[in-house]
Amino acid sequence: MKKLLFLIFALPLLTVVTASCDNDGNVPNVDIKMSYANATVVDSKVYVVKPDTLIVKSVTVTAVDKGHAATNGPVTYWFDGVPVLTNPVAPFGVKIPTDDLEVGKYALQFSMPVYEEGCELATAAGAITVNVVGSPDDIPESSGGDSSEAHVGYTLQ
Repeated sequence: MKKLLFLIFALPLLTVVTASCDNDGNVPNVDIKMSYANATVVDSKVYVVKPDTLIVKSVTVTAVDKGHAATNGPVTYWFDGVPVLTNPVAPFGVKIPTDDLEVGKYALQFSMPVYEEGCELATAAGAITVNVVGSPDDIPESSGGDSSEAHVGYTLQ
């Protein structure tokens, strides 16, 4: 009788374990871009001259796989680990004042849900290096030309 009760109690656990491993490899394959104002992107690093306000104008998610559609949900931002804002409205931008910051490197972290047709829901998380400089002369030159838009590296969770 004890063995029967043990099997009855173990059966729901076995179904949970097998159901959770059903489709783990079907994660979104997307490209994430951020466009900026009051900033220059050089070699995937963002430069902003103090006391200008760093503005993330938009966050854009596009599917890499042909024939798929992809988008994102609300974007949550942190600046050097300090919560800044969750923006639920497209184009999901944020403004970060630099007038009280010291010249130096900072991390702008973000997370957001990513939705791709035919894939599981995932959360993308990443960080952008933000360099606050004292003058425009402190921004290095890039061989590829300066930009106000950059592809963003991320991990899916």
